[in-house]
Amino acid sequence: MASSSYGYPEVEAPYRSTSQTNPATQEWNPPSSSADEALLPSLGTLRDQCRQLDRNESLARGAIENYTTNVIGDGLRPQARIDHELAGITEPDARAFERRAEKVFEMHMGKAAADFHGQSTLQEIEQQAFRSTMLDGDCLVIRRYRDRPGVILPVCLQLIDGARIQNPSFGSAREVEIREGVEFDKAGVPVAYHVETTPRGIGIGPGTVRVPRFDDEGNQVALHVFRKRLPGQSRGEPFLAPVVQKFKQLTDYSEAEILAAAINACYTTFITTETPDVAARQKSAIPEALRPPQKRHTEKFGPGIMMELLPNEKVDRSAPGRPNPNFDPFVQAVIKQIGIGLGLPYEVYTQHFQSSYSAARGAILEAWKSFKVWRSWFIEAFCRPVWEWVITDAVREGLLEAPGFDDPLARQAYLATQWTGTEMESIDPLKESKSNECDIKNGIRSRRSIIESQGRDFDKHVREYTAEADIFKIQSKAQPLSVAQEQGNGNTTRKGKV
Repeated sequence: MASSSYGYPEVEAPYRSTSQTNPATQEWNPPSSSADEALLPSLGTLRDQCRQLDRNESLARGAIENYTTNVIGDGLRPQARIDHELAGITEPDARAFERRAEKVFEMHMGKAAADFHGQSTLQEIEQQAFRSTMLDGDCLVIRRYRDRPGVILPVCLQLIDGARIQNPSFGSAREVEIREGVEFDKAGVPVAYHVETTPRGIGIGPGTVRVPRFDDEGNQVALHVFRKRLPGQSRGEPFLAPVVQKFKQLTDYSEAEILAAAINACYTTFITTETPDVAARQKSAIPEALRPPQKRHTEKFGPGIMMELLPNEKVDRSAPGRPNPNFDPFVQAVIKQIGIGLGLPYEVYTQHFQSSYSAARGAILEAWKSFKVWRSWFIEAFCRPVWEWVITDAVREGLLEAPGFDDPLARQAYLATQWTGTEMESIDPLKESKSNECDIKNGIRSRRSIIESQGRDFDKHVREYTAEADIFKIQSKAQPLSVAQEQGNGNTTRKGKV
Protein backbone atom coordinates (compact mmCIF):
# COMPACT_ATOMS: atom_id res chain seq x y z
CA MET A 1 0.00 0.00 0.00
CA ALA A 2 1.37 3.40 -0.96
CA SER A 3 2.15 5.95 1.73
CA SER A 4 1.52 9.66 1.73
CA SER A 5 4.19 12.30 2.34
CA TYR A 6 3.17 12.29 6.02
CA GLY A 7 3.78 8.56 6.43
CA TYR A 8 0.09 7.58 6.64
CA PRO A 9 -1.43 4.97 4.31
CA GLU A 10 -2.85 6.65 1.22
CA VAL A 11 -6.60 6.19 0.91
CA GLU A 12 -8.96 7.24 -1.83
CA ALA A 13 -11.22 9.41 0.34
CA PRO A 14 -11.09 10.30 4.05
CA TYR A 15 -14.87 9.85 4.24
CA ARG A 16 -16.26 6.75 2.57
CA SER A 17 -19.41 8.57 1.51
CA THR A 18 -17.26 10.90 -0.64
CA SER A 19 -15.48 8.09 -2.48
CA GLN A 20 -16.21 8.03 -6.21
CA THR A 21 -15.86 4.23 -6.24
CA ASN A 22 -18.36 3.61 -3.46
CA PRO A 23 -21.43 2.21 -5.25
CA ALA A 24 -23.75 3.41 -2.49
CA THR A 25 -22.83 7.09 -2.89
CA GLN A 26 -20.95 7.51 -6.16
CA GLU A 27 -23.99 9.13 -7.81
CA TRP A 28 -24.85 11.20 -4.75
CA ASN A 29 -23.55 14.70 -5.41
CA PRO A 30 -25.70 17.18 -3.48
CA PRO A 31 -25.27 20.84 -4.39
CA SER A 32 -23.26 23.07 -2.08
CA SER A 33 -25.45 25.93 -0.88
CA SER A 34 -25.96 28.29 2.04
CA ALA A 35 -29.07 28.34 4.20
CA ASP A 36 -30.79 30.96 2.04
CA GLU A 37 -29.70 29.38 -1.25
CA ALA A 38 -31.28 26.10 -0.21
CA LEU A 39 -34.42 27.45 1.49
CA LEU A 40 -35.60 30.59 -0.31
CA PRO A 41 -36.20 29.10 -3.80
CA SER A 42 -38.21 26.24 -2.25
CA LEU A 43 -39.98 28.20 0.49
CA GLY A 44 -43.21 28.86 -1.43
CA THR A 45 -43.62 25.21 -2.43
CA LEU A 46 -42.72 23.95 1.05
CA ARG A 47 -45.23 26.31 2.60
CA ASP A 48 -48.04 25.17 0.31
CA GLN A 49 -47.20 21.51 0.89
CA CYS A 50 -47.22 21.93 4.68
CA ARG A 51 -50.52 23.80 4.59
CA GLN A 52 -52.05 21.07 2.43
CA LEU A 53 -50.87 18.37 4.84
CA ASP A 54 -52.27 20.32 7.79
CA ARG A 55 -55.66 20.58 6.09
CA ASN A 56 -55.98 16.95 5.03
CA GLU A 57 -53.55 14.75 6.97
CA SER A 58 -54.41 13.93 10.57
CA LEU A 59 -50.83 13.02 11.53
CA ALA A 60 -49.48 16.34 10.23
CA ARG A 61 -52.14 18.39 11.98
CA GLY A 62 -51.66 16.32 15.12
CA ALA A 63 -47.96 17.22 15.21
CA ILE A 64 -48.68 20.95 14.85
CA GLU A 65 -51.46 20.91 17.45
CA ASN A 66 -49.37 18.79 19.81
CA TYR A 67 -46.67 21.45 19.86
CA THR A 68 -49.15 24.33 20.02
CA THR A 69 -51.04 22.75 22.92
CA ASN A 70 -47.93 22.05 24.99
CA VAL A 71 -45.83 25.11 24.15
CA ILE A 72 -48.59 27.74 24.27
CA GLY A 73 -51.49 25.92 25.93
CA ASP A 74 -54.11 28.35 27.19
CA GLY A 75 -51.62 31.20 26.87
CA LEU A 76 -48.25 32.28 28.25
CA ARG A 77 -48.62 34.67 31.20
CA PRO A 78 -46.14 37.36 32.31
CA GLN A 79 -44.75 37.82 35.81
CA ALA A 80 -42.97 41.14 36.33
CA ARG A 81 -39.53 40.80 37.94
CA ILE A 82 -38.16 44.28 38.74
CA ASP A 83 -34.66 44.77 40.11
CA HIS A 84 -35.54 47.63 42.49
CA GLU A 85 -31.89 48.53 43.10
CA LEU A 86 -31.21 48.89 39.38
CA ALA A 87 -34.44 50.83 38.89
CA GLY A 88 -33.61 53.13 41.79
CA ILE A 89 -36.80 52.51 43.80
CA THR A 90 -37.63 50.76 47.04
CA GLU A 91 -38.58 47.11 47.14
CA PRO A 92 -42.20 47.76 48.24
CA ASP A 93 -42.60 50.21 45.35
CA ALA A 94 -41.16 47.62 42.98
CA ARG A 95 -43.59 44.95 44.19
CA ALA A 96 -46.49 47.39 43.85
CA PHE A 97 -45.38 48.29 40.31
CA GLU A 98 -45.21 44.60 39.40
CA ARG A 99 -48.76 43.91 40.57
CA ARG A 100 -50.19 46.95 38.82
CA ALA A 101 -48.24 46.32 35.60
CA GLU A 102 -49.50 42.72 35.44
CA LYS A 103 -53.05 43.89 36.05
CA VAL A 104 -52.89 46.60 33.35
CA PHE A 105 -51.40 44.12 30.87
CA GLU A 106 -54.09 41.53 31.65
CA MET A 107 -56.95 44.03 31.44
CA HIS A 108 -55.85 45.30 28.03
CA MET A 109 -54.35 42.26 26.30
CA GLY A 110 -56.83 39.78 27.76
CA LYS A 111 -59.57 41.25 25.58
CA ALA A 112 -60.15 41.48 21.84
CA ALA A 113 -58.60 44.95 22.00
CA ALA A 114 -55.23 43.20 21.77
CA ASP A 115 -55.99 42.46 18.11
CA PHE A 116 -55.90 45.25 15.53
CA HIS A 117 -58.99 43.72 13.92
CA GLY A 118 -60.71 43.29 17.30
CA GLN A 119 -61.21 39.52 16.99
CA SER A 120 -58.63 37.80 19.22
CA THR A 121 -57.20 38.05 22.71
CA LEU A 122 -53.47 37.83 23.38
CA GLN A 123 -53.77 34.12 24.22
CA GLU A 124 -55.40 33.47 20.85
CA ILE A 125 -52.83 35.67 19.09
CA GLU A 126 -50.04 33.64 20.71
CA GLN A 127 -51.55 30.42 19.37
CA GLN A 128 -52.04 31.90 15.90
CA ALA A 129 -48.50 33.29 15.74
CA PHE A 130 -46.94 30.03 16.92
CA ARG A 131 -49.06 27.88 14.61
CA SER A 132 -48.32 30.16 11.65
CA THR A 133 -44.60 29.95 12.41
CA MET A 134 -44.75 26.15 12.52
CA LEU A 135 -46.68 25.85 9.25
CA ASP A 136 -45.26 28.71 7.16
CA GLY A 137 -41.86 29.01 8.79
CA ASP A 138 -42.43 32.57 10.00
CA CYS A 139 -44.93 35.36 10.54
CA LEU A 140 -44.82 39.12 11.03
CA VAL A 141 -46.17 40.90 14.13
CA ILE A 142 -46.70 44.64 13.73
CA ARG A 143 -47.33 47.13 16.53
CA ARG A 144 -50.35 49.23 15.65
CA TYR A 145 -52.43 51.91 17.40
CA ARG A 146 -56.18 52.12 17.37
CA ASP A 147 -58.45 54.14 19.66
CA ARG A 148 -61.67 52.33 20.56
CA PRO A 149 -64.35 53.02 23.18
CA GLY A 150 -63.69 51.36 26.52
CA VAL A 151 -60.07 50.47 25.71
CA ILE A 152 -57.46 51.63 28.22
CA LEU A 153 -54.57 51.65 25.72
CA PRO A 154 -54.49 52.18 21.94
CA VAL A 155 -51.60 49.76 21.30
CA CYS A 156 -52.55 46.50 19.56
CA LEU A 157 -51.07 43.76 17.39
CA GLN A 158 -51.51 42.82 13.75
CA LEU A 159 -50.43 39.40 12.49
CA ILE A 160 -49.23 38.91 8.92
CA ASP A 161 -48.76 35.33 7.73
CA GLY A 162 -45.47 34.42 6.12
CA ALA A 163 -46.98 33.89 2.66
CA ARG A 164 -47.63 37.64 2.38
CA ILE A 165 -43.98 38.60 2.92
CA GLN A 166 -42.89 38.82 -0.73
CA ASN A 167 -40.45 40.65 -2.93
CA PRO A 168 -41.89 43.88 -4.38
CA SER A 169 -42.67 44.14 -8.07
CA PHE A 170 -39.91 45.21 -10.44
CA GLY A 171 -41.25 48.73 -10.76
CA SER A 172 -41.25 49.41 -7.02
CA ALA A 173 -38.00 47.65 -6.14
CA ARG A 174 -35.19 49.82 -4.83
CA GLU A 175 -31.48 49.30 -5.24
CA VAL A 176 -31.27 47.42 -1.94
CA GLU A 177 -30.84 43.80 -1.01
CA ILE A 178 -34.19 42.09 -0.59
CA ARG A 179 -34.45 38.38 0.12
CA GLU A 180 -37.97 36.99 -0.19
CA GLY A 181 -39.53 40.18 1.15
CA VAL A 182 -36.92 40.94 3.83
CA GLU A 183 -34.93 44.11 3.18
CA PHE A 184 -31.35 44.38 4.47
CA ASP A 185 -29.00 47.33 4.85
CA LYS A 186 -25.36 47.32 3.78
CA ALA A 187 -24.32 45.73 7.07
CA GLY A 188 -26.70 42.81 6.55
CA VAL A 189 -29.19 43.93 9.22
CA PRO A 190 -32.91 43.47 8.38
CA VAL A 191 -34.49 46.94 8.31
CA ALA A 192 -37.88 46.43 6.62
CA TYR A 193 -40.38 43.90 5.32
CA HIS A 194 -42.37 44.01 2.10
CA VAL A 195 -45.92 42.77 2.60
CA GLU A 196 -48.56 42.07 -0.01
CA THR A 197 -51.37 44.56 0.38
CA THR A 198 -54.03 41.89 -0.27
CA PRO A 199 -53.85 38.18 0.60
CA ARG A 200 -53.53 35.82 -2.34
CA GLY A 201 -56.75 34.52 -3.79
CA ILE A 202 -58.59 37.71 -2.85
CA GLY A 203 -56.47 40.40 -4.43
CA ILE A 204 -57.24 42.54 -7.40
CA GLY A 205 -53.66 42.83 -8.45
CA PRO A 206 -50.09 42.51 -7.13
CA GLY A 207 -48.74 45.14 -4.82
CA THR A 208 -46.64 45.42 -1.67
CA VAL A 209 -46.18 47.90 1.14
CA ARG A 210 -42.89 48.49 2.94
CA VAL A 211 -43.10 47.95 6.72
CA PRO A 212 -40.05 49.34 8.58
CA ARG A 213 -38.62 47.27 11.39
CA PHE A 214 -37.82 50.31 13.58
CA ASP A 215 -39.56 53.64 14.13
CA ASP A 216 -37.92 57.07 14.05
CA GLU A 217 -36.76 56.70 17.67
CA GLY A 218 -35.05 53.38 16.95
CA ASN A 219 -37.67 51.25 18.73
CA GLN A 220 -38.66 47.98 17.13
CA VAL A 221 -42.20 48.07 15.76
CA ALA A 222 -42.22 44.89 13.65
CA LEU A 223 -41.31 41.41 14.86
CA HIS A 224 -40.23 38.83 12.32
CA VAL A 225 -41.05 35.69 14.31
CA PHE A 226 -39.08 32.71 13.03
CA ARG A 227 -36.61 30.24 14.45
CA LYS A 228 -33.18 30.80 12.97
CA ARG A 229 -31.47 27.42 12.76
CA LEU A 230 -28.43 28.37 10.68
CA PRO A 231 -26.24 31.48 10.25
CA GLY A 232 -27.29 33.66 7.35
CA GLN A 233 -30.88 32.40 7.34
CA SER A 234 -33.30 35.17 6.31
CA ARG A 235 -36.63 33.33 6.49
CA GLY A 236 -37.99 30.51 8.63
CA GLU A 237 -38.15 26.88 7.56
CA PRO A 238 -41.57 25.20 7.90
CA PHE A 239 -41.57 22.76 10.80
CA LEU A 240 -42.78 19.85 8.64
CA ALA A 241 -40.22 20.43 5.88
CA PRO A 242 -37.92 17.46 6.71
CA VAL A 243 -40.82 14.98 6.75
CA VAL A 244 -43.10 16.30 4.00
CA GLN A 245 -42.23 13.47 1.62
CA LYS A 246 -42.77 10.77 4.25
CA PHE A 247 -46.13 12.30 5.16
CA LYS A 248 -47.22 12.29 1.51
CA GLN A 249 -46.09 8.72 0.90
CA LEU A 250 -47.69 7.49 4.11
CA THR A 251 -50.94 9.21 3.17
CA ASP A 252 -50.97 7.62 -0.30
CA TYR A 253 -50.16 4.19 1.14
CA SER A 254 -52.87 4.44 3.80
CA GLU A 255 -55.50 5.52 1.29
CA ALA A 256 -54.54 2.67 -1.07
CA GLU A 257 -54.78 0.10 1.73
CA ILE A 258 -58.14 1.44 2.89
CA LEU A 259 -59.49 1.40 -0.67
CA ALA A 260 -58.21 -2.14 -1.25
CA ALA A 261 -59.84 -3.31 1.97
CA ALA A 262 -63.12 -1.61 1.04
CA ILE A 263 -63.16 -3.22 -2.41
CA ASN A 264 -62.33 -6.59 -0.95
CA ALA A 265 -65.24 -6.27 1.48
CA CYS A 266 -67.70 -5.72 -1.40
CA TYR A 267 -69.03 -8.98 -2.86
CA THR A 268 -69.21 -8.06 -6.56
CA THR A 269 -70.41 -10.53 -9.23
CA PHE A 270 -69.56 -10.29 -12.96
CA ILE A 271 -71.98 -11.82 -15.45
CA THR A 272 -70.89 -12.82 -18.98
CA THR A 273 -73.22 -13.91 -21.75
CA GLU A 274 -72.83 -15.43 -25.20
CA THR A 275 -76.50 -14.95 -26.14
CA PRO A 276 -77.23 -11.61 -27.76
CA ASP A 277 -80.35 -9.86 -26.57
CA VAL A 278 -83.09 -8.34 -28.80
CA ALA A 279 -81.23 -5.09 -29.18
CA ALA A 280 -78.10 -6.95 -30.22
CA ARG A 281 -80.03 -8.96 -32.90
CA GLN A 282 -81.43 -5.72 -34.29
CA LYS A 283 -77.92 -4.27 -34.46
CA SER A 284 -76.71 -7.37 -36.31
CA ALA A 285 -79.03 -6.48 -39.23
CA ILE A 286 -77.11 -3.22 -39.70
CA PRO A 287 -73.99 -3.39 -41.86
CA GLU A 288 -70.86 -3.74 -39.71
CA ALA A 289 -69.35 -0.54 -41.04
CA LEU A 290 -72.40 1.43 -39.86
CA ARG A 291 -72.77 -0.17 -36.43
CA PRO A 292 -72.03 2.05 -33.43
CA PRO A 293 -69.02 0.98 -31.36
CA GLN A 294 -69.74 -1.19 -28.34
CA LYS A 295 -69.42 0.56 -24.99
CA ARG A 296 -68.63 -1.04 -21.71
CA HIS A 297 -71.30 -0.71 -19.05
CA THR A 298 -69.56 0.30 -15.81
CA GLU A 299 -70.73 0.83 -12.27
CA LYS A 300 -69.06 1.92 -9.08
CA PHE A 301 -67.92 -0.87 -6.81
CA GLY A 302 -70.16 -1.37 -3.83
CA PRO A 303 -71.75 -3.96 -1.59
CA GLY A 304 -73.79 -6.54 -3.51
CA ILE A 305 -73.31 -4.99 -6.98
CA MET A 306 -73.75 -7.11 -10.13
CA MET A 307 -71.92 -5.93 -13.24
CA GLU A 308 -72.65 -6.91 -16.83
CA LEU A 309 -69.68 -7.48 -19.12
CA LEU A 310 -69.38 -7.49 -22.87
CA PRO A 311 -69.71 -10.81 -24.75
CA ASN A 312 -66.75 -13.18 -24.61
CA GLU A 313 -65.26 -11.35 -21.59
CA LYS A 314 -64.61 -13.04 -18.32
CA VAL A 315 -63.17 -11.79 -15.06
CA ASP A 316 -61.53 -13.90 -12.40
CA ARG A 317 -62.12 -12.46 -8.97
CA SER A 318 -58.81 -12.15 -7.14
CA ALA A 319 -58.27 -12.19 -3.40
CA PRO A 320 -56.05 -9.20 -2.53
CA GLY A 321 -55.60 -10.35 1.06
CA ARG A 322 -56.99 -7.30 2.79
CA PRO A 323 -56.89 -6.04 5.46
CA ASN A 324 -53.10 -6.30 5.27
CA PRO A 325 -51.77 -7.74 8.55
CA ASN A 326 -48.50 -5.82 8.05
CA PHE A 327 -50.24 -2.47 7.64
CA ASP A 328 -50.18 -1.38 11.29
CA PRO A 329 -46.54 -2.39 12.06
CA PHE A 330 -45.34 -0.65 8.90
CA VAL A 331 -47.26 2.54 9.63
CA GLN A 332 -45.93 2.56 13.19
CA ALA A 333 -42.37 2.25 11.91
CA VAL A 334 -42.84 5.21 9.56
CA ILE A 335 -44.49 7.29 12.29
CA LYS A 336 -41.50 6.66 14.55
CA GLN A 337 -39.19 7.99 11.83
CA ILE A 338 -41.40 11.04 11.41
CA GLY A 339 -41.48 11.57 15.17
CA ILE A 340 -37.69 11.63 15.32
CA GLY A 341 -37.63 14.39 12.71
CA LEU A 342 -40.21 16.37 14.67
CA GLY A 343 -38.70 15.79 18.11
CA LEU A 344 -41.69 13.78 19.37
CA PRO A 345 -41.46 10.29 20.88
CA TYR A 346 -43.88 7.81 19.37
CA GLU A 347 -46.02 7.57 22.52
CA VAL A 348 -46.45 11.33 22.81
CA TYR A 349 -46.96 11.84 19.08
CA THR A 350 -49.71 9.22 18.80
CA GLN A 351 -50.99 9.83 22.37
CA HIS A 352 -50.89 6.09 22.87
CA PHE A 353 -49.29 4.83 26.10
CA GLN A 354 -49.11 1.09 26.67
CA SER A 355 -45.75 0.73 28.38
CA SER A 356 -44.75 1.04 32.02
CA TYR A 357 -44.87 4.18 34.15
CA SER A 358 -41.12 4.74 33.77
CA ALA A 359 -41.22 4.37 29.99
CA ALA A 360 -44.24 6.65 29.66
CA ARG A 361 -42.66 9.29 31.89
CA GLY A 362 -39.39 9.02 29.95
CA ALA A 363 -41.22 9.66 26.66
CA ILE A 364 -43.04 12.66 28.11
CA LEU A 365 -39.83 14.11 29.56
CA GLU A 366 -38.09 13.77 26.18
CA ALA A 367 -40.98 15.56 24.47
CA TRP A 368 -40.93 18.33 27.05
CA LYS A 369 -37.28 19.00 26.28
CA SER A 370 -38.38 20.07 22.80
CA PHE A 371 -41.43 21.93 24.11
CA LYS A 372 -39.33 23.97 26.54
CA VAL A 373 -36.79 24.90 23.87
CA TRP A 374 -39.58 26.09 21.58
CA ARG A 375 -41.26 27.97 24.46
CA SER A 376 -38.04 29.76 25.43
CA TRP A 377 -37.55 30.82 21.83
CA PHE A 378 -41.14 32.05 21.46
CA ILE A 379 -40.97 34.05 24.70
CA GLU A 380 -37.89 35.91 23.49
CA ALA A 381 -39.15 36.34 19.93
CA PHE A 382 -42.73 37.36 20.70
CA CYS A 383 -43.78 37.66 24.35
CA ARG A 384 -41.10 39.93 25.81
CA PRO A 385 -41.28 42.52 22.99
CA VAL A 386 -45.09 42.65 23.30
CA TRP A 387 -44.81 43.17 27.09
CA GLU A 388 -42.34 46.02 26.51
CA TRP A 389 -44.69 47.67 23.99
CA VAL A 390 -47.67 47.57 26.35
CA ILE A 391 -45.85 48.59 29.57
CA THR A 392 -43.99 51.41 27.79
CA ASP A 393 -47.25 52.83 26.48
CA ALA A 394 -48.89 52.38 29.90
CA VAL A 395 -46.11 54.45 31.50
CA ARG A 396 -46.40 57.15 28.85
CA GLU A 397 -50.20 57.24 29.25
CA GLY A 398 -49.82 57.70 33.01
CA LEU A 399 -51.33 54.35 34.01
CA LEU A 400 -48.06 53.30 35.67
CA GLU A 401 -45.65 55.41 37.71
CA ALA A 402 -42.05 54.60 36.86
CA PRO A 403 -39.53 57.22 38.06
CA GLY A 404 -36.44 57.34 35.86
CA PHE A 405 -38.07 55.26 33.09
CA ASP A 406 -36.34 57.32 30.39
CA ASP A 407 -32.95 56.08 31.56
CA PRO A 408 -32.09 53.02 29.40
CA LEU A 409 -30.71 51.02 32.33
CA ALA A 410 -33.67 51.77 34.62
CA ARG A 411 -36.06 51.07 31.76
CA GLN A 412 -34.68 47.56 31.30
CA ALA A 413 -35.09 47.00 35.05
CA TYR A 414 -38.74 48.09 34.88
CA LEU A 415 -39.44 45.88 31.87
CA ALA A 416 -37.86 42.71 33.24
CA THR A 417 -40.33 39.86 33.24
CA GLN A 418 -40.67 36.10 33.43
CA TRP A 419 -43.24 34.10 31.48
CA THR A 420 -44.98 30.94 32.58
CA GLY A 421 -47.39 28.57 30.89
CA THR A 422 -48.98 25.19 31.18
CA GLU A 423 -46.44 22.66 32.35
CA MET A 424 -46.19 18.90 32.07
CA GLU A 425 -49.02 17.09 33.78
CA SER A 426 -48.10 14.57 36.45
CA ILE A 427 -48.57 10.90 35.60
CA ASP A 428 -48.59 9.94 39.28
CA PRO A 429 -49.39 13.03 41.42
CA LEU A 430 -48.59 11.26 44.71
CA LYS A 431 -45.08 10.34 43.58
CA GLU A 432 -44.51 13.86 42.23
CA SER A 433 -45.69 15.42 45.50
CA LYS A 434 -43.42 13.22 47.59
CA SER A 435 -40.50 14.02 45.30
CA ASN A 436 -41.14 17.77 45.64
CA GLU A 437 -41.44 17.44 49.41
CA CYS A 438 -38.11 15.60 49.54
CA ASP A 439 -36.42 18.23 47.34
CA ILE A 440 -37.63 21.06 49.59
CA LYS A 441 -36.54 19.21 52.73
CA ASN A 442 -33.05 18.57 51.35
CA GLY A 443 -32.69 22.09 49.95
CA ILE A 444 -32.46 20.92 46.34
CA ARG A 445 -35.38 23.04 45.10
CA SER A 446 -37.30 26.01 46.43
CA ARG A 447 -41.05 26.31 46.70
CA ARG A 448 -40.95 29.13 44.16
CA SER A 449 -39.22 26.97 41.55
CA ILE A 450 -41.69 24.12 42.06
CA ILE A 451 -44.75 26.37 41.83
CA GLU A 452 -43.43 28.24 38.78
CA SER A 453 -42.49 24.94 37.10
CA GLN A 454 -46.21 24.12 37.29
CA GLY A 455 -47.05 27.30 35.35
CA ARG A 456 -48.34 29.30 38.33
CA ASP A 457 -47.46 32.70 39.75
CA PHE A 458 -45.62 32.18 43.04
CA ASP A 459 -46.45 35.60 44.52
CA LYS A 460 -50.12 35.21 43.65
CA HIS A 461 -50.09 31.71 45.13
CA VAL A 462 -48.59 33.01 48.41
CA ARG A 463 -51.24 35.72 48.68
CA GLU A 464 -54.05 33.24 48.03
CA TYR A 465 -52.59 30.67 50.39
CA THR A 466 -52.15 33.24 53.18
CA ALA A 467 -55.68 34.55 52.76
CA GLU A 468 -57.09 31.04 52.71
CA ALA A 469 -55.11 30.04 55.81
CA ASP A 470 -56.41 33.08 57.67
CA ILE A 471 -59.98 32.24 56.70
CA PHE A 472 -59.75 28.65 57.90
CA LYS A 473 -57.91 29.73 61.04
CA ILE A 474 -60.74 32.15 61.93
CA GLN A 475 -63.36 29.49 61.29
CA SER A 476 -61.53 26.93 63.41
CA LYS A 477 -61.42 29.41 66.31
CA ALA A 478 -65.11 30.20 65.95
CA GLN A 479 -66.25 26.59 65.77
CA PRO A 480 -63.65 24.20 67.17
CA LEU A 481 -64.49 20.51 66.96
CA SER A 482 -63.78 17.74 69.47
CA VAL A 483 -64.21 13.99 69.36
CA ALA A 484 -65.94 12.26 72.32
CA GLN A 485 -65.97 8.58 72.96
CA GLU A 486 -69.22 7.16 74.27
CA GLN A 487 -69.13 3.83 76.01
CA GLY A 488 -72.79 2.86 75.57
CA ASN A 489 -72.90 0.59 72.53
CA GLY A 490 -69.24 1.09 71.65
CA ASN A 491 -70.08 3.73 69.00
CA THR A 492 -67.95 6.79 68.36
CA THR A 493 -69.84 10.03 67.87
CA ARG A 494 -68.54 13.45 66.77
CA LYS A 495 -69.93 16.36 68.76
CA GLY A 496 -69.36 20.02 68.08
CA LYS A 497 -68.55 22.49 70.81
CA VAL A 498 -69.00 26.27 70.59
